[in-house]
Amino acid sequence: MLEMDIIERSDSPYSSPFVIVKKKDQSNRFCIDFRGLNSITIFDAETMGNIEEMFSKLSGYQFISKIDLTKGYWQISLVDAAKPKTAFQTPRGLFQFKVLPFGLVNSGATFVRCMRKVLEGLENVDNFVDDIIVYTRSFNHHMEVLESVFESRIGSGLLPSKERTTLEQIF
Repeated sequence: MLEMDIIERSDSPYSSPFVIVKKKDQSNRFCIDFRGLNSITIFDAETMGNIEEMFSKLSGYQFISKIDLTKGYWQISLVDAAKPKTAFQTPRGLFQFKVLPFGLVNSGATFVRCMRKVLEGLENVDNFVDDIIVYTRSFNHHMEVLESVFESRIGSGLLPSKERTTLEQIF
């Protein structure tokens, strides 16, 4: 994460422990246990979206794309004042996040709010949790909307995941 410019060395007075969690494929995932910080954080009530509402909104559209952002949270920079609060101790020293980490009580709400701002003003485009959803009734219109998303929004620095982005035609 240091080489990826996700974290930096820290001299913060705060420190959360790290834990290793087994993933489904039995590989290890490095996680920070932010329960202490989360317990004193004011909860952000920004809605993450409702799957039933999203399905209802998509009803009647023939073309639907789901654009998954590569490590979406890590594409959002933290303000300098927030960075020390994300500090964690490792055998190699104290580090802190430069970007929005997973595990904070308000990470999801912050990400959704940022996505709503990025996508504001685009028709036939919405976000659901960490995905961008494009929905249209014609293929040509779909391509125009996708081009608009990629040029004006994704082009601003958000990186989509090629492996997890899909285009579906509904019959």
